[in-house]
Amino acid sequence: MDYLPINALSAVILVAGKVESEDEEWIGPKVPVVLYRQVPPPASTLDDDYTREEKLNFYDVCPPYPDPPFELPLPAGLTLHVSLGKLLSEGRTGMIFECECTIPHGNEKGYKIPPVVIKLARQFHTKDISREATAYESITCLQGSAVPRCYGFFQARLFDYFDFGPMSLLVIEKLGGLLELGKPLPNGAESDLNDVGSDLAKLHILHSDLRWENILSVLPPSEGGLPSLPSPFTGKIYGWRLVDFDLAKRTTHHITFAQGHYIGHMERVLSCIPMGIPVQPWE
Repeated sequence: MDYLPINALSAVILVAGKVESEDEEWIGPKVPVVLYRQVPPPASTLDDDYTREEKLNFYDVCPPYPDPPFELPLPAGLTLHVSLGKLLSEGRTGMIFECECTIPHGNEKGYKIPPVVIKLARQFHTKDISREATAYESITCLQGSAVPRCYGFFQARLFDYFDFGPMSLLVIEKLGGLLELGKPLPNGAESDLNDVGSDLAKLHILHSDLRWENILSVLPPSEGGLPSLPSPFTGKIYGWRLVDFDLAKRTTHHITFAQGHYIGHMERVLSCIPMGIPVQPWE
C-alpha cells in the first residue's frame, strides 16, 4: 500500500475538535468546517531585500533546483476528514494540533494516511502561513529529507470568525521530539543538521528563524513515521529536520553567503544546547 502523496488532497474537513489557543483568548468556529486547497503565492514573494533592490530575476542568477527524489502522480482530489486533538505547540504565527484523519470516500488507490499535524494560522497571521506554504512548495525537492512533507495549504472564508482574513492551515508530516537541553548532542545530529543547512543554502533559501524549537527528529517507525528520503545533494538519510518556514527568504546572494547564514546560526544554536540554553535568533 502506498502512502498518501503530497498532492493528493483537494479539501480538508475539520469534523471534530476545538479550534482554540491554550490561553483561550480566541476561540475559532465550531466544526465541521470545509477548507479547500489553495495555490500558494509565487516563490518571488520570498525574495530578500537584496534581490528586490537589485531587481534581479532569481532564475537568471541561480541554478535550477534538482528534481525531488520521488515521483508525484496526478492529483487524486481526495478530501481528508480531520478530528483535531491535543494542542502540541503555539508560536507567533500558528498553532500545531495532533489529529486523527480518515479519507472516507474516493480513495480508490487505497493510499495510507501517514501521521500528520495541522498547523492553523493564528488570528491576523494568515499571510504568514501562506508564506510558509510558498516556502514548502519551493523546497519540494527536500521534503521528506531535510524538511517535513507538506500535504497542502487550505483555506475557508468564515466572516463571523475570520473577519481579518480566511481560516488557513497546513497539513504537515508529524515529526518527533526536540534535542534535549542540557545533554550532549546525539550521535550524528550535528553532522546531519549542518548538511540540512547546506542543502537549503544550495537552494538559496534562508531559514531566518533558526532556533532550538525549530529542530525536530524524524518520527520513529514504531510511531508510524514515514521512511526518510535521501538528500538530493548528499545522498544521506538525515535523522533531523528543520521546521517553521514562515520567515524564510530566497536570496540571489552567492551561495557562500547562504552557507554562512547556516554555519553561523547552526553552530550557535547547537553549541548552546548541551549547556541547556535555547538561544534565540535575536540574542
